[in-house]
Amino acid sequence: MSYSKARTPELSGRPRATSTLNPFHRNTVPMMDASKTKPALAPVALVRYQFGPSANAALHFHEIEGRSLFFFPAKLPHRDGQWIFVEFAVAGSDVPCLARGRVRTQQGTNFVGSWLEFPIAGLPEIIKNLAKTRRAQERLPVDVTASVRCADGAKLVCRIADVSTEGLRLSGLPFFLNVGEDLSIEMVGMPRAQSDLGKGRVVWVRAQEAGIHFARTGSRRASLVKLVEHAAAARSTAIQFAHLESCRCRNGERPMEPPPPAAARR
Repeated sequence: MSYSKARTPELSGRPRATSTLNPFHRNTVPMMDASKTKPALAPVALVRYQFGPSANAALHFHEIEGRSLFFFPAKLPHRDGQWIFVEFAVAGSDVPCLARGRVRTQQGTNFVGSWLEFPIAGLPEIIKNLAKTRRAQERLPVDVTASVRCADGAKLVCRIADVSTEGLRLSGLPFFLNVGEDLSIEMVGMPRAQSDLGKGRVVWVRAQEAGIHFARTGSRRASLVKLVEHAAAARSTAIQFAHLESCRCRNGERPMEPPPPAAARR
């Protein structure tokens, strides 16, 4: 769905986004440690997987305690435990599913590839419904630190997880934002003239994430255009793998893959 059309019921009050955070007032949000922020427009770790029209995507996933495991059957340069973006696509749909998960290297020598662990369940159903999904603009993965100012003056630092020419997704939010409120967003680590993404409106909220839509104007801010161009360039060089037509999932069987890693069965 597009940033402008997504719908999430507005949340009342200002509850914290997760119970693991200390209670604090909205206008005294502790800032992210600047020493741990990534340089603006740093390369994003992304791999892409394309399911064919006859693939049974559900048989490629294992769900364990609310998490999803998927075996990516190609050599990856990423280290064990590293967070990466994974773009799942289905033949016949121009809208991919973008997910973020951890690499879990497998120890066996009979298979080439790595396990990917996602902190959510239900990915097969999302992938199954991609053909029915419509999105005005394509979402592109990024990993950029952002400074956000709310309309009431509250400030916070979080991450931009994906972007399009019309909006972006904020992640790692320390408190719930309200659907309909306006925000001013800047990228951290760049001169203001290059970092100001402008004002956007919250169009959906879930857990520690929020979708932001930028109003249509005569011209887009140069910083937003540059961010989208950077994300598109990174996507074009990502490692890709196309589902094999000979895969056993076509006959209702699990694909050939190693046992899930012990770390994922904790």
